[in-house]
Amino acid sequence: MKPLTTTLFAMLLAGAFGGVCFERNVLSNTRSENQRLRGESEETARLVRENAEINRLRAENQEFEQLRNETRELHKLRNEVRQLREQKPEWDKLRAQNQKLRAEAEPASQPASRAPDPASLIAKEMLSDAGFGSPEATLRTYFWAMREGNMEKMRTCFSPDISKEIISGGPGPTFKGFHVVAKKVLSSDEVKLGIQFFAEQGAPPVEFALPFKRVDGEWKLNMAL
Repeated sequence: MKPLTTTLFAMLLAGAFGGVCFERNVLSNTRSENQRLRGESEETARLVRENAEINRLRAENQEFEQLRNETRELHKLRNEVRQLREQKPEWDKLRAQNQKLRAEAEPASQPASRAPDPASLIAKEMLSDAGFGSPEATLRTYFWAMREGNMEKMRTCFSPDISKEIISGGPGPTFKGFHVVAKKVLSSDEVKLGIQFFAEQGAPPVEFALPFKRVDGEWKLNMAL
């Protein structure tokens, strides 16, 4: 009976050892799986943090672009104001020269008057597409296109270096007419015209100066209105 007992004991011992080994393998696999899951959890947390950082950077970039666009518009407005301020002395000078010429042309017995000569007024009904052969012709063409609401023709009245995006429509067909009150030749290719503009409602006339430039044989407006 001793050999049988010994054999059974050996079998039990082997089974116990095998169970221990199995449990160790299971425990090892479980640890490996836990480590893998912990690593994936940490990677997921890292990706969540990176995604949040990307969203924050994207929002900051959008805000920066908005600020940059607003700054660009502000610079544009300031530049337009500066240009208008620089042109005002020229307008005042042309107005003073016009007043002087009128005073010299009128008889001494007649009082000075700023009332326009009706014969010299170019009414809107008289306007037509006069081409670009002279500054005066270009002016007629421009106001004709304004009366007709022809934006494309209005744009062709300006020199090519003027941005077409800032050329907008004027008073449209509501104006009464205009006439040229002064002309200053700056060079063979540059001229300024002093204009007196009359609104339809009978408001006082508005005076301003317009620069013209000859481009490829055609006279064009050289400023953005």
